[in-house]
Amino acid sequence: MSYYMLRANVISKKTQSVVASASYRSGMPLYSERDEETKSFRTRGVAPEAFILKPDHAPEWTLDRETLWNEVETTEKAWNAQLAREILIALPLELNHVQQKRLVETFVQTHFVNEGMVADVAIHRDKEHNPHAHILLTIRPFKEDGTWGEKKRRVYERDENGEIKRTDDGKKIFQTVSSTDWNHRETLVKWRLAYAESINDTFLENGIHQKVSALSFEEQGLEKVAEVRLERNEYQFVKRLAAQGKEATTFYHQLNQEIRKTNHEIARLESKIVSLPAHQSTPSVEKLLHQETSLVTSQLEPEYMKSIHFLQGRLKQEVNFTNVRQHLEGLYRWRERTLEPKETELTVTHALLDAVNKSYHAQNKEFLQSQGFSINGFYKQFVPRLEAYESKDVDQGKEAKTQDMLLEHTERVYNVCSLITHRTFNEIFPDVAEEFKWNDRVLRSKSDMLEALKQNRLEQVPYPEEVSEVLAIAEIEQLIEKSDSISNTVRIQSLTRNKLGKEKDALINMRGEPEQVYQLSIKVNTMQQLLTQSSRKAELVNEQLGVLLRHTFADEKESTLKKYDVLPLQVKADILRSYKDELKNGFIPSLRDCVQFAKSLETERADKQQAYEKTHSNSFFDRLSTAQKDISYFVGGRASSELLEQLIHQSSSSHASKQSTQLSSKLKRKTKNQRIRQQLDLEVDL
Repeated sequence: MSYYMLRANVISKKTQSVVASASYRSGMPLYSERDEETKSFRTRGVAPEAFILKPDHAPEWTLDRETLWNEVETTEKAWNAQLAREILIALPLELNHVQQKRLVETFVQTHFVNEGMVADVAIHRDKEHNPHAHILLTIRPFKEDGTWGEKKRRVYERDENGEIKRTDDGKKIFQTVSSTDWNHRETLVKWRLAYAESINDTFLENGIHQKVSALSFEEQGLEKVAEVRLERNEYQFVKRLAAQGKEATTFYHQLNQEIRKTNHEIARLESKIVSLPAHQSTPSVEKLLHQETSLVTSQLEPEYMKSIHFLQGRLKQEVNFTNVRQHLEGLYRWRERTLEPKETELTVTHALLDAVNKSYHAQNKEFLQSQGFSINGFYKQFVPRLEAYESKDVDQGKEAKTQDMLLEHTERVYNVCSLITHRTFNEIFPDVAEEFKWNDRVLRSKSDMLEALKQNRLEQVPYPEEVSEVLAIAEIEQLIEKSDSISNTVRIQSLTRNKLGKEKDALINMRGEPEQVYQLSIKVNTMQQLLTQSSRKAELVNEQLGVLLRHTFADEKESTLKKYDVLPLQVKADILRSYKDELKNGFIPSLRDCVQFAKSLETERADKQQAYEKTHSNSFFDRLSTAQKDISYFVGGRASSELLEQLIHQSSSSHASKQSTQLSSKLKRKTKNQRIRQQLDLEVDL
């Protein structure tokens, strides 16, 4: 019988690049305007068969893959916007290549394109036994005039006379609803059923007397266990032995034999099974969370309970790990982008006023002019600026006090929610590696798994023995995200400081207004101080990357790993990024491969820095030290080509010691859903 599969997921701007996704699936190098780099992946053994289908009213440029997905990323402004929906479908082996393509085209045209989506299709046939198609779909609809439509629209509430209802202060009352039903669960179910129907129609057209179903055995009313689909080589091996009258002893063939026996036993016992006693069910994830919450909160000190009650009133929603984490991240962003710059500006202003006051008494005319002051009438300039500083200082003190109070309450509650999440997760997965039991860098991943279990989305939950591997990837992702964020901050602050310094020099040369010189001087020095603070944060992240890099490549020689300690933040992050990306794609790369990847990105940074220096040479930039100039593109310093070549030469090019782990993970995935359900006592093990 043919194998049915249709899976859907959303590509989010928060964690992914849709241009990179399209490049990987189509096998084409594509330039990403957002990242300013060309996305390209290794050449496949069999080139994908890629094409784009569009509605009649969609513009012609949507047929150009690079233009289409760059336009999507430009249009979606929100940092966490949904960029595309991917549908992954398995293609029936009973059909030849032409019939498979016709099936895909008909299904995509009927159920996606005719509904208003642009579809970027890539058919993969790398493995003969597993042909499948990736379908990237636009999420935002097109209007009839060929422009982008809205994802959501307002529906105003009306009274019995048809008039729009208003609040007491005159604002219109409305609900925000999706402009399409493409995100609805019911629509996904409709697509799944429609694809099964499309396959069956195609079978009928081509004289194939088979049928597939999108429903599980349970939904079809069948009391049986699904057999494991054999890999091509194993299937052919079993078939050859059967032709010789022999029984194969491979793992999955024997497993299928046991499943057949089990199905026979199920059929025999079916009439005897009437119902499951209620006492056989074990506590659900919700119940475990409730139990751990009750246990932890019962032992909290009064100030922690006070913080929980405070946050309940502030959030206006359930106080759980996800909601508290998002609130805390928002406070951190506000502090970093608003409060810290204000505090630093006040510190700089105080230091500047103190320095110019001393310079006035020392009659240092040149310094005073460079800061927007003059010898004559000094105090007429100095006193108003001092008073303005003191007024800001008072206001800032009040704002900082409020912010500190909010942070203190939220951090307390976050620590409580973190403990509850760890305890619940460790209860469900007691065999997780010790290094991840209380590791806060994998908390988000743990929370996501618990949520998937709560909603019975078992395909998103790894088998217990795979959990440590999944958390290892999550830890790398979290630290890389942190590294990229601080690197981007440092780079922006460096470029902004250079721009302001150039403007200040130009203003002084033109003998501009003293007040403008004074304000620019504060801005330049404030940005320099923020840059110093961010560089210190980057040093801490660099240390964390070094520890994680050593742990990830623990099989390498100590003499080799010592040389990695001196690498700057961005190079370490790129090495781990390469390792993580390959691991998610099913490969375990060697350290040598990862360093080669990092070297190529370091070379790109060197080219960009060289181009920047050529076009931004000025008196302020020339006064900077080499290290200060390099921060524009090299956060934490440069890694020389000689050092990277040496590391490539000395690092291991093999990962054989980890291949057994990868193989065992593949074996576990085969029966993951059934076994995870048994782990939670969600079904009866006959």
